Amino acid sequence: MNARGLHAKAAQSRQTVATRILVSFAVTLIAFAITAGYLALSLKRTADDSEQLAKGYVPVALKIGQLRAVQSTLASLVDGIPDEKNPLSMRVLLETLTSVRRVTLDESRAAMTNLRAVGNDVTRALALDLTGELDAVQASFASDKDLIDRLFSDFDVGDRDAVNRELVLLGAMEHDGYKRLRALTEHVDRVMLDLSSATRARERRAVPELALLAALTLAVGIGVAVHMRRILKPLERVTERAQAVARGDLTPKPVTEADDEIGQLAAAFERMVFAVGRAQSRAVANERLAAIGKMAAHVTHEIRNPLSSIGLNIELLEEELGANHVSAEAKNLLGSITREVQRLEHLSEEYLRVARLPQPRMEADDLAAAVREIVAFAKPEMERAGLEIALAIGDGGDGENVPPALFDEGQIRQALLNVMRNAREAMPDGGRIDVSVQADGMSVVVLVNDRGCGISDEVHSRIFDPFFSTKGEGTGLGLTITRQIVEAHGGLVACEPREGGGTSFRILLPIASTRRRPLSI
Repeated sequence: MNARGLHAKAAQSRQTVATRILVSFAVTLIAFAITAGYLALSLKRTADDSEQLAKGYVPVALKIGQLRAVQSTLASLVDGIPDEKNPLSMRVLLETLTSVRRVTLDESRAAMTNLRAVGNDVTRALALDLTGELDAVQASFASDKDLIDRLFSDFDVGDRDAVNRELVLLGAMEHDGYKRLRALTEHVDRVMLDLSSATRARERRAVPELALLAALTLAVGIGVAVHMRRILKPLERVTERAQAVARGDLTPKPVTEADDEIGQLAAAFERMVFAVGRAQSRAVANERLAAIGKMAAHVTHEIRNPLSSIGLNIELLEEELGANHVSAEAKNLLGSITREVQRLEHLSEEYLRVARLPQPRMEADDLAAAVREIVAFAKPEMERAGLEIALAIGDGGDGENVPPALFDEGQIRQALLNVMRNAREAMPDGGRIDVSVQADGMSVVVLVNDRGCGISDEVHSRIFDPFFSTKGEGTGLGLTITRQIVEAHGGLVACEPREGGGTSFRILLPIASTRRRPLSI
């Protein structure tokens, strides 16, 4: 088979995989949509019924119940009027209750209007019927005020026959109104009971039906999951990486090259992690370094100028004391003052170095050779501290397989010395520091491993913060300056626990492009 045939077959294979994935997702979505739709419909109907009961029927039932109670009281008072000794107080009570009844009637009508607003078509039709019944009840009370007025007028003139006639009419009207309201109450209660029963029956039917649909959906999901796992097994590595990033690991990892969608996804994800981590670090660092800049300016104005004057006066004083042959104790005191002034000058310079780090002058150069020189420079200092420093470059140790990198030699020297001195301070009893340089994808990586006691999670999260230090002395700016230098180079510095104990610092710098590599002679 020729190359074109192989390519067509591979394309067809990829298309078949894509089609299978699409069909699998479609089947899952259809099953889920059926279940979700049924569940949503059941929940909506239940919610609608609950809303009708809570916001519609219950207020109507309460208001009609109140109206019925008021009407019952009125009917009882009318029945007791013949035995009343004080007609005036009875009249006031009747007029008050009829006024309450009118207000309650209006409130009941408003509740029925709200029932029409929240109910379905059946409920709206029922609400209209209930409103009609309530209007009929209210119409039956149209002549109550006139009857009450005539009744108590007859009381005033002492016409007992007229009083009895009016009492018969008023009592018949009040008792008839009570019967109407009782019938209306029973009507509402019966409708509420029917609605509640229908809702409960629907819920009982929905449970087994929903369980069956859920089981079918689960079976479809399991089948699709098994099928997709076979097809997309390489995505597990990307998923694990995403989980690590979610836990806060924003250190870019090497990606296995693959000429497919999954490989492209992994590479794009790592680029995103790098961009997010760098943006987050820069945002935090910029805020803190802005505060340091203000402090450095204040230090420059308030400390450096007086220190210069003090240093000059100390030199003059040393010359004066040297000419007059003063005691050794006075010279020792003067030397102590000189050392403290120098320490303060170094401290102010440290602050200024953080706030005013110059822009690096990037050049394509041999980073392995630069690291070799830096290690040679730091070796006597480490040996005085009882430490051994070991250097490994590339795979063969000669550095030929390490590509050139873009860096400012002076600044990278300062950054690497800060990291090695941090490793020295982590091993006060001596030990070994391992430094290595190797290529890693599009970066050159410098590793500095110590065998100290390691760092806790709390210290790890703050180790690059300005002014943070676990030592009793020092400014806490060394690692801050290191990160500032590396990130200004477009690189990344990270601190990780070392396997077997200790800490590993990892500095990544971008490699130089082929066009910028120095020509070999």
